Amino acid sequence: MPGIESYTRRLLRHFQPIVVSNRPPLSLKPADPYRGVPERLTKGQGGLVTAMTALAAGTSATWVAAARNDQDRELAQRGSTPGDVVEVTTDDGTTYHVAYVDIPREAYDPYYNVISNPLLWFIQHYLWDLSREPVVDSRIQHAWREGYERVNRLFAEKVVAVAARSDKPPLVMTQDYQLYCLPAMVRDLIPEAKLQHFVHIPWPTPQYWTILPKPIRDAVVHGILGNDIIGFQTRRDVRNFLMTCEENLGLAVDYRERTVFYHGRTVWVRNYPISIDPEMLAALAEQPSVKEEEASLAQWRPEQLILRIDRTDLSKNIVRGFLAYERLLEMHLELHEKVQFWAFLQESRQRIDDYRAYLGSVLGVAARINRRFSHSGWMPIRIEIDDNMYKAVAGYKNFDVLLVNPIYDGMNLVAKEGLLCNQRDGVLVLSENAGSHEELGEYALTVNPFDVDETAEALYLGLTMDQTQRHHRAELIRETVRSNDINRWIAVQLQDLRELIG
Repeated sequence: MPGIESYTRRLLRHFQPIVVSNRPPLSLKPADPYRGVPERLTKGQGGLVTAMTALAAGTSATWVAAARNDQDRELAQRGSTPGDVVEVTTDDGTTYHVAYVDIPREAYDPYYNVISNPLLWFIQHYLWDLSREPVVDSRIQHAWREGYERVNRLFAEKVVAVAARSDKPPLVMTQDYQLYCLPAMVRDLIPEAKLQHFVHIPWPTPQYWTILPKPIRDAVVHGILGNDIIGFQTRRDVRNFLMTCEENLGLAVDYRERTVFYHGRTVWVRNYPISIDPEMLAALAEQPSVKEEEASLAQWRPEQLILRIDRTDLSKNIVRGFLAYERLLEMHLELHEKVQFWAFLQESRQRIDDYRAYLGSVLGVAARINRRFSHSGWMPIRIEIDDNMYKAVAGYKNFDVLLVNPIYDGMNLVAKEGLLCNQRDGVLVLSENAGSHEELGEYALTVNPFDVDETAEALYLGLTMDQTQRHHRAELIRETVRSNDINRWIAVQLQDLRELIG
């Protein structure tokens, strides 16, 4: 695969790149004069920001994002005029050009906390308990019109304003599920624009989309079909999207060519499995702060360590992971006092009732298992809730078994990061419904995420696997991740854009 630079030079010759996402690429950490801590600009969190950083910084693309809080609004005021593009450099030396979208709070809350999360997120991860939820009523309808559609319109207007700064037509690269309506809006306003959209989460079957009223679910698909290219994580997502277009909207699709025929245009639908930056991760793994966390871990580490690193999102399936571990302890008394399950978790979306309740379930089940099995100073499950990448990487380096068992997941980069960092030839226990299974499943221990007995057996096999097989599997995963890194993820998309543009 040729380098990214050759593609970007070709694209930038005729187009102005614009990245669009809800989340901005950087965060402002205010100064704390009482502690003597200066103001800091740090790279934003999340896989989306990490993935797009290389492209945005390397092309001097303008990044259009929401001003979500007071810190973002403070950064937005640093342009030469209010609402202008702001040039900022984070503490790692990366320079970004950011155009913040000023969104009224009364619009952002229903856009983000009613429609994007949980409604669309739950649909795209198959999370609804359909006997009870969702209840689509006037509140949802209002949140769609005055929240989701309104915010997407504000984003589209900002893209148009940014595009007007250049005499080149824009190349708009939209990210994820919060902005499905935006591409069609931009195409209406700038017909000469080229538009590409990458969806980081799963795309469910056409039948599951019918949870939503037809006007809303059709608006989602019509909006995203405003793009020239639509990218997903897996081949399954591509098939599901094509079927959605065919079955729910009656559109003509070509499954072999992976295209949809829409309003006289041919829309390409492709899968681009997202990945990581191996060199950056290797450098992080050698940081002194990681080594300090490793020294701390060594003080309590058991003979064998099962690890999971996750947000406390319902899709991550943390409770069933604990139940599988409980089953393991029931069946294998010889593992008592020799193994520990370390769940290193980060709180997620605690403003939403279902997420707060789920965190309570996670803690409750772990406490029950610990009460049942703890003895002689041994605690079967260790839970830590923190946001500490150094500690996470220390865990990556030292696990014996890594459990990644989401109900459904777009990719799940933990599976890739963990095995790449690990120094013990750790074994990956991987859900067949994780996007990463399409690449890594052959070398992992595959489980059905709902089957706790099968997951317990996989955990046991991972703990008892002979060293030769452990090393062979781990090496194949590492080779796969290194070959299909974040640079390749970007380059393949740019190659398709170059073919499209000609």
